[in-house]
Amino acid sequence: MYDVDVADRQSILALPPDWIAEIVQRTLAEERVVAAQIVVALLNDAMIHSVNRDFLQHDDATDVISFLYDSEQLEETTGSPGFRGAGLRLEGEIVISTETAARTALELESSPEREVALYLVHGLLHLCGYDDLTEDERQLMRVRERSILKLWDLTPHETF
Repeated sequence: MYDVDVADRQSILALPPDWIAEIVQRTLAEERVVAAQIVVALLNDAMIHSVNRDFLQHDDATDVISFLYDSEQLEETTGSPGFRGAGLRLEGEIVISTETAARTALELESSPEREVALYLVHGLLHLCGYDDLTEDERQLMRVRERSILKLWDLTPHETF
């Protein structure tokens, strides 16, 4: 149903691949995605800076980047209003800076794992079709983030 590959290219945080896969799988299930092939790349700031510059022409490090490679509607979604991932088959990649997660966690007196979970859910929602470019869309995305993060007793911070 969901194929998750974790490419850990950093040495800042020790994150169990099974934990990453669980977040991906449960998030996609909550969004009612039918099938998915997802790569999660864990990088440091320098590496995500390069990705951001080379692929998005943004010359800085960032917390998370989503790349949607393919999306196909496999099932009708009439019974799933409000779930943008409903009925979809997705192929994509989520790129996360664990260095940013660790730094942000320190600033917010939180945990780096909480930050990584937030970045991962946020990136997956982008793959499902959510966006945060307008205030209305941002609010809708935040509602879904809060709902999904509750599965792990997590709440997003206000700065995200």
